[in-house]
Amino acid sequence: MTAEATPEHRVLFATAYRDHAAGLRGFVATIIIDPHLAEDVVHEAFLDLWLHPDQWDPARSDLLSWLRTIARRRAIDRIRSREAARRRDFRIGIRDHDSVDHADDRDALYIRSRLRAALAGLTDKQREAVLLRYLGERTIPEVAQLLGISISTAGTRVRDGVLALRHTLTTHTPTP
Repeated sequence: MTAEATPEHRVLFATAYRDHAAGLRGFVATIIIDPHLAEDVVHEAFLDLWLHPDQWDPARSDLLSWLRTIARRRAIDRIRSREAARRRDFRIGIRDHDSVDHADDRDALYIRSRLRAALAGLTDKQREAVLLRYLGERTIPEVAQLLGISISTAGTRVRDGVLALRHTLTTHTPTP
């Protein structure tokens, strides 16, 4: 509260908030989808009333219309500000993206193709067990259940498949 707040001013504010806050929130929510941002806009509108009650002229409009006008302007300002920030971030992101070295992408494609070739070199049973275990993020008991085999057999297939992959991927020299 400001030092200048008179008892009439306090009563006006309390009455206005009690009578109009919920409706104003609904009104602002039709403009701004984010409920937290809409709530901030409503608070700012009431802050304007608190700080500048003399700006409302009852001869020109009722209080709710005045509050709606203030809230609508603030909501539009918020939307424009957010949109400008989004465009700025997008421009910065594009600029940063353009300067990125794409060698990592090429390396990933190369490694992925080598991994596919190494997986193709496994037996069908090993490949199925390894893919379920690591790509399917299954436990060894889950792999065993899905394949209808014992847990020890599932573990052996996964282990043998991973060892074969490691051998294939580490012994073959890369061909660029």
